[in-house]
Amino acid sequence: MLKLVPAGIGAILSTGSLRASPDQGGGNASVLRTDMRAKPVKRLVVLGESNAYGMAAGDPNNEWVQSLAGQIRRFQDSPLRVFNNAIPANVISPDAPGYDPQHVYGTAPSAIERYESDMIGYRPDLAIYAYGLNDARCGHSLGSFMRAYREIVVQTKKKLPDALIVLVGPYWNLQFHAETWANPKYRGWFGKFNLPGDRLVTSYNRAIATLARETGVLFVDLYSLLDGATWLLNADACHFNDVGQSIIGMKVFLEIATHCSFLSLKSRTMEKELNLSINNTGGTQALPHVIQSWRKIGGWNE
Repeated sequence: MLKLVPAGIGAILSTGSLRASPDQGGGNASVLRTDMRAKPVKRLVVLGESNAYGMAAGDPNNEWVQSLAGQIRRFQDSPLRVFNNAIPANVISPDAPGYDPQHVYGTAPSAIERYESDMIGYRPDLAIYAYGLNDARCGHSLGSFMRAYREIVVQTKKKLPDALIVLVGPYWNLQFHAETWANPKYRGWFGKFNLPGDRLVTSYNRAIATLARETGVLFVDLYSLLDGATWLLNADACHFNDVGQSIIGMKVFLEIATHCSFLSLKSRTMEKELNLSINNTGGTQALPHVIQSWRKIGGWNE
């Protein structure tokens, strides 16, 4: 049974995390988290669909891949090169009902047909896969979808043994709310990608979380974060607007930062070199008499 790990030092879980922990008895059930990566990353490669591509973001900086990259650069304080190899309309494999071999740079080539060239061939140290939305929308069976995804993840781990691998779960979309999608105005909007209801996509989400746990990679649960927040969607009911895209990037960053120590290196270096403590930090725009009760104003070098 999956359950949330109780929050504690080094074990604070973000909203929607599906990290599993064995049932424990009384006492302190908190655990110290395993550090999944201590070394800064230099090459980020993303394989995914149209939302990873950044569709509907007006400001390119808000595309979720770029939002994520900006946060990484800010906190690891070292260069990062980004290769966004997402393709709009992409699916996991040719077995997806919506797959069309003639739809080049769309459904084809699918993830399993291109991951060796478009992911492994780039030799990233941060490899992110973001699949599930399109396959769920066209009714790709859970078993077939997960067989392809497992093969991709297992082979990526084998061929990129030093990379941090992240599986970004499927996004929530309006069509997963079956009542709303029954409105005649949505009829035929996306052709083969028009399956209503959330049964299939939520089964994907659970299965991807399990795959991540079994293979020792990181899972990001976007579905729980976005579920029902229609104001984050573009008018097309499929892609995310600037704030939605930016939030997705922040969520992926949050999961990486809370499972990998490399993003704290800059902060820890600053703490040591600047002798930062509770006596010489804080108080920005705070009440003057409160500030002075904690430190002398201007006493940052003390």
